[in-house]
Amino acid sequence: MGLRSIFEGGLAVLCLALASMATSACFAASHIAQKSQVDLRKSPANGKTPVVVSVGLYITNLVAIDEARETFEVGGYLKGTWSDPRLALPAGETPAHGDAPRTFKVQELWTPPIQSANTISHRTISYFLEADRNGLVTYVEAFDGVLSSGFNLRKFPFDTQVLQFEYQPFVSSPSAFQFAPQSLPGTGISGDPHTELAAWRVTEVSYRADKLDSIGFVPPTRQAIFQIVVKRRSGFYIWKIFLPLLMLTLVPASVFWMDVKDIDWMLKVPMTMLLSMVAFEFSIARDLPRIGYVTFLDAVFFSSFVFCFVNIIELTLVYFLHMKQMRKTALKLHAAGRWAYPLGYAGTLCLLAIVFLA
Repeated sequence: MGLRSIFEGGLAVLCLALASMATSACFAASHIAQKSQVDLRKSPANGKTPVVVSVGLYITNLVAIDEARETFEVGGYLKGTWSDPRLALPAGETPAHGDAPRTFKVQELWTPPIQSANTISHRTISYFLEADRNGLVTYVEAFDGVLSSGFNLRKFPFDTQVLQFEYQPFVSSPSAFQFAPQSLPGTGISGDPHTELAAWRVTEVSYRADKLDSIGFVPPTRQAIFQIVVKRRSGFYIWKIFLPLLMLTLVPASVFWMDVKDIDWMLKVPMTMLLSMVAFEFSIARDLPRIGYVTFLDAVFFSSFVFCFVNIIELTLVYFLHMKQMRKTALKLHAAGRWAYPLGYAGTLCLLAIVFLA
């Protein structure tokens, strides 16, 4: 009787345990089923209110800047954060993997439909998408891309340019989210030596969220704009272009120290320099931006051509006066050119600097 009672009691305890386990399993299954009915790929706010998305940009490599095509190539990290209450864990609930953020694939969660308005090509190298226990979702991707940006080359080669990243909501979802007014901490550019280019120096990185009016199929919305301000290193152009061009232009000033009767020798000097300038311009033209307006360098080149041409006109006039037996007048005009020519050229360069660079 004692053994039988013990056996029956044990059997009853086992049945109660199995029933409890079955109840817990049913509860967990129903809880998972309830969660599975929520489509995490839809907007957390169901389109009722825009989701606030904070974005950040960190540039690790400024690869190239092409002024002729008005493009630039960069590599770096793009980061976005937003809140999804559906992913928040109940108080006291600890996930199976501890306090580490849960990771997802982009196909499993709603992500803000962001498009870049000025991207030519974009390649995502790698990414991660995670959510913490409070439902804060973080997306980070490593990328490299080629973007277009407007260049103002009027001051070339002493110009400063703004490289711009324009991120906008996709045309069909302007009310699904909006960009936060401030960028995420860490937005900027790497200080590594290989980040910058030999011809450019990065001065600052800024962010703003602007209102975007309706354009074509795009309804009114807000866009996030990152700007990288770069300043051209002008040393190459000073030593390789401006200094040789200055010497080519001033060489014809030597003819003002020759006798007016030596017209044959005098004309050879400015003509030779003029042809040298033409050849010099052709040799560097392929490396200069092909634009439809005049830059500072264009104006300097044109002024140099003009002064060589004026030099030839002056020599022709002086020789004509000499042939007309007006030697005294010819000598005075010729002597005046010794100072008028270099001072006039220097004054012209100063005027161009004020007009173009001020």
